[in-house]
This record gives sequence, C-alpha cells and structure tokens, in this order.
Amino acid sequence: MDTFSTSKPNVEKLFTNRKRQDHEWKRFPAVRMVLFVFRVFYVWPQKRMDPSEQFRYRLKGVAFRCTVIYLSVAAQAAYIFTIEKRQDLIDGLFVLSTQLVLILKIEFLYKNISKIQDLFYQLDAELYVSRNAEEDLPLAKARKKTSIFGMLYFMFSDGLITYWLFYALTINGLIVPSWYPFDYTSSYAVYLVILIFQTVCMLWNAAFNISWDSLVYILLSLANAQLQRLQIQLVKVRFQAKLKMITVKPVQSQPGRKDLLSSVQVDQKSAEDVYNDLLQCIIFHQKLIKFVHQVLELFGGIIVVQLFSSVFIICIAEFHLLTEVNTLGELLRGLPYLICMLLQVYQYCFHGNEISYTAQKVHQATAFVNYPDMNIKTRKLLILFQQRTAVGIPCYAKNIFKIELSNATFVAIIRSSYSFLAVLRTMIN
Repeated sequence: MDTFSTSKPNVEKLFTNRKRQDHEWKRFPAVRMVLFVFRVFYVWPQKRMDPSEQFRYRLKGVAFRCTVIYLSVAAQAAYIFTIEKRQDLIDGLFVLSTQLVLILKIEFLYKNISKIQDLFYQLDAELYVSRNAEEDLPLAKARKKTSIFGMLYFMFSDGLITYWLFYALTINGLIVPSWYPFDYTSSYAVYLVILIFQTVCMLWNAAFNISWDSLVYILLSLANAQLQRLQIQLVKVRFQAKLKMITVKPVQSQPGRKDLLSSVQVDQKSAEDVYNDLLQCIIFHQKLIKFVHQVLELFGGIIVVQLFSSVFIICIAEFHLLTEVNTLGELLRGLPYLICMLLQVYQYCFHGNEISYTAQKVHQATAFVNYPDMNIKTRKLLILFQQRTAVGIPCYAKNIFKIELSNATFVAIIRSSYSFLAVLRTMIN
C-alpha cells in the first residue's frame, strides 16, 4: 500500500520532524524518570556527540556500572560457592537470579542504545502529534497508565529495599547474602560501610531494572495510544462526504404527482477529501505496524529471557515463602519481592494485550466509514484497508522461542511457576 499516491501535499508533511521540542511523549513522568536513570548510568548519550566525548561518556558508564552492579553481583555469585545448607542456597538465589538478568539488560542497552533512541525520536514526527482535544485523550490515558505502573513498581521495589535495610540491622546481617574477602563483622564501622554499599547498589540496580522495563512498556503504551488516535480518525472519515443536489425538475408522468429529484451527485471535491483522509489513515496504520514490529524485534530476545527466567524466579520466591518463612519479618521480606516479580511480568503482557485489542477496535472502526457515499476508487481503498486490519497486530516476543504478550501468557507463567514449585517441593521432601 505504500504505492498509493495522493494529490494533497499534507500527507507527505506528516513524516517531517517538528522543530519544537515539547512533544507529548517527552512530558510523560515515566519517560522523565527513565531518561534520568539512564543518564546517571551514562547510557543515554546526546545525538551527534563528538567521538572523543562519546568515548569518555562510555568510559564513565563502564566505571559506574562496574561499581554499583557488577561488583555487587560478583559478591552475591561468590556466596553461592560457599554455602552448605539448603536455606542458604535459596537465600542466595533469591535475588541473584534477578541480578543476572539485569546484567543482560544492561549490556543489551549499551549495545543498542542508538537504535532505541531512533525508536523514541520517531515519535517526534508530525504524524504522531494529536490534532485536537479528542485525540489528546488516548495520550493522556497512556501517560496515566505508565505513571501508575512506574509509581507502583518504584514503591514496591524501593520500599522493599528500605525494609531489607532495617531488617538487616535488626539481625546484624546483610541486605542480600554476599561473600567478601574480609571479615565485615570484625568492626561495626566496616559492617555499616558494607551495608550502605549494598543499599546503594540495590537501589540503583532496582532503578535501572525498573527503567529498562518501563522503556519497553512506554513504547508499547505510546503505540497503543496512537492506534486509538487512528480509530478516532477513521470514525471521522464518514463525516467528510457531503451530498449535493444538482438537478431538480418536474416530472409529469402521472397526474397529481409532485416535483421529484431526478439526480443526485457526490461533490467531487468532497470525495477527493474522503479519499485522502482514508489514505492518511492507511499510511498511519502502516507506520504503527512497523513501529510495533521494530520495538518487538529489538527487545524481543531480552523479553523472552525475562519471561522464561520469571518462571524460575517466581518459583524460588514462592518456595522461599512456603518453606523458609517463620516470622512476620521474613514474610514482609519475601512477599513484596514476589509482588515486584509479578508486576514486572504483567506489564509486558498487559501492554502487548492492549495493542492486540486496540488493533481489533481499529478494524471495527472501518465498518463505520461512510461506504455508500464513496466513489469507486475510495471504496476499493477501504476494502483493501479492511482486509489488512482484519489481521490485527499480534505482539510476539521472539528469540529461539515465540511468546505472545497477552494476559493468557501471564496466566500461563503463573501456572508454570506453580508447577515447578510443586516439583521442587516433592524433590526436597
């Protein structure tokens, strides 16, 4: 359909970038949070940065992530080789499994940051800017949803780490089990330094993990909002066709019969407007399909790893709650962590499911276009568009495996983790 032509010049202008910088997506609180964390990690360089300056920027990023992420993860991994009891193994894997997936996310982001920035800057095009107050509503809903997800995610994760800090102080332990080449219990000052170091590392680890996940669902949420804008534009296409009576003359074929209309013709200018408006909707739809596929193609591999690892992580968290929790303090230490893991998985499935649902609504909106008043050329264009929208936009994360991002997948992950939990308990008992 890219070969369709139009006489209206404003179709081509839709793909030129706007000069102003106050685009809607940049005002999202979740976007500001993500960009702030990425800039702290030196992972969001400016476009067209000088090569020497870019090298220094990346060097700072390497130093920062080695300090607050790799060093902490290495200490947790080393602890695994020193344990002798089952409970110590569960405690060691409790957080380490999440940290290992986080390292994959970090390296992926550093490697593909230019592609990710290009995806965001595609949203600066005129095509993605709302035209009226009605089209502002989907973007406002997207802003609200992303803000709620981000706020809940931060509340649970940072609140959990804060509780882990106070819980560690009460039992004179560590926030997460780790091994260090010195005895940190020999001095209370050394113990406090290690505890503060772990707290800072865990807070930044959580911030980066949340920001990476937020990056994906912000892009999916924005794509869903643009699909809702397309639905609004499609419904309005039918109001553009205007009928014009051009010939009125008396007919005396039967006695007593009044004057009748002898012909009705569609205003040619109005018909051309309808054709161009429909063509703009088709081009918009094609651009959105391409945008969603680019997002899923770029992030699909890591999402698949995240979903598969979440089955194991949720299983370990459930096993910890069922077998290792004897006090209220231990329950409060493990339950919020399980909620964070469930929220992390659900946000992928939720936003993928929303795109698939909205794509179906777009197909339904094509039925409200004023088909009888269109000319033949516009009718053919509409039929082709209906055939394309009938396919929908299924959201699949693909790597070696292909997983659909939907609510059904979220339920399947919960069921799989419970099945693994049952097997694990049987083996241990």
